[in-house]
Amino acid sequence: MRKNLFFLLIPFISFMSCNSSESASEEWEPLFNGKNLNGWNFKFTGQPAGINYKNTFRVEDGLLKIRYDEYDHFDNDFGLLITEKTWSHYKIRVEYRFIDQQAKGGAEWAWRNNGIMIHCQSPESIEKNQDFPVSIEVQLLGGNGKDERPN
Repeated sequence: MRKNLFFLLIPFISFMSCNSSESASEEWEPLFNGKNLNGWNFKFTGQPAGINYKNTFRVEDGLLKIRYDEYDHFDNDFGLLITEKTWSHYKIRVEYRFIDQQAKGGAEWAWRNNGIMIHCQSPESIEKNQDFPVSIEVQLLGGNGKDERPN
């Protein structure tokens, strides 16, 4: 069976804490520890908060991976990985890449489409069948290797 890997976050996800006064020294705080998903919560469309539906979010070889190999068919099972810590006054730095094929049944508009939802409602307040939270999203898009595709 071919294992589809749709999105991969390399462990450089971090927020930089900023205070209201400008500071010469800025300290970065990693969001992802490279070992496990401690400090994170899950929310998938059609599921209650707290369930990592079909083991979609994983840590393998120090990388945060989003995999669909336990899905027979993707049926708008949109998933969120939400940090349990609340943030404000921050800068974010992410390294990401898309590899392999899209999950079978994935929406055409969502081809190599992912994002970081910031200022997002809590996972517990997202309704069971609500596709996406009320949030501001930073779009992360992957290309096809030929055509331009801006983020």
